Amino acid sequence: MIITRISEQKRRPNRRNIYLDSAFAFGCNVNVVAKFRLRQGMSLTEEQVREIELGEVRQECFDAALRLLQTRLQSTAEMRRKLMRKEYGQTIVDAVIADLTRLEYLNDERFAKTKAASAAEHKQHGRRRAKIELLKAGVKGDVADRALDDVYDATDSVAVARQLALKQAARLRKLDLLVARRRLIGMLQRRGFDYDAIKPVVDEVLGGEARDVD
Repeated sequence: MIITRISEQKRRPNRRNIYLDSAFAFGCNVNVVAKFRLRQGMSLTEEQVREIELGEVRQECFDAALRLLQTRLQSTAEMRRKLMRKEYGQTIVDAVIADLTRLEYLNDERFAKTKAASAAEHKQHGRRRAKIELLKAGVKGDVADRALDDVYDATDSVAVARQLALKQAARLRKLDLLVARRRLIGMLQRRGFDYDAIKPVVDEVLGGEARDVD
C-alpha cells in the first residue's frame, strides 16, 4: 500500500486524512504523522498500518490526559483510573502514564506537596485528614508522609484549630458546657486535628477538661 495523499482536515487542523492507493484509509493526529514520518509516496504494510492506528489511540489517550491536567494536578493513580474508564486498554494507558511521568506531567511528590499545602492553608484541615485525602488519591504512604512533614512542620496547627474554634465560640457558649465541648471536639476531629492541638484550644475557648477526645 502506498500513501498517495495526506490532507488537512477542514474542521480539525491538527489532524490529517491519509489516503492509501488513492482511497481514504484513516485520519490521525499531526503528531502521529510526525512520529511515523508519514509522507506521500511511502509504502506501508498492513502491520505498519496497525501500528499507526495504535499510535493514534495512544495520542488520543495522551491528549485526554493533558485535558485532565488542565483542570488540576492529578496523582498517578487518579490519572490511571480516569484513563481506564475511557477504555483505551491497559497497554495504551501504561504507555501514556510512562510518557507523562517521564515528561514530569505526573509527579506524585509534587502532587502530594501541593495537595497538603492546600489542605493546611486553604481548607484548614489537620494533618490526619490531609493524609486520608492523599491516600484516597492513591499517593503512597511514604510519599504522603514526606509531603505532610514538609507542610505541617511549618504549620501552627494549634493556631489554625483555635481560629476555627473561635468562629463557633459564641454559638457553643449558649449550650451546656459538656455538650459544647463535645461538639467542638467533634468538629476539630473531623477536620483532622489531633489531641495535642484540640485539647489546649477547647480548654482555652470553652474552659474545663477535654476528657472527650478519643
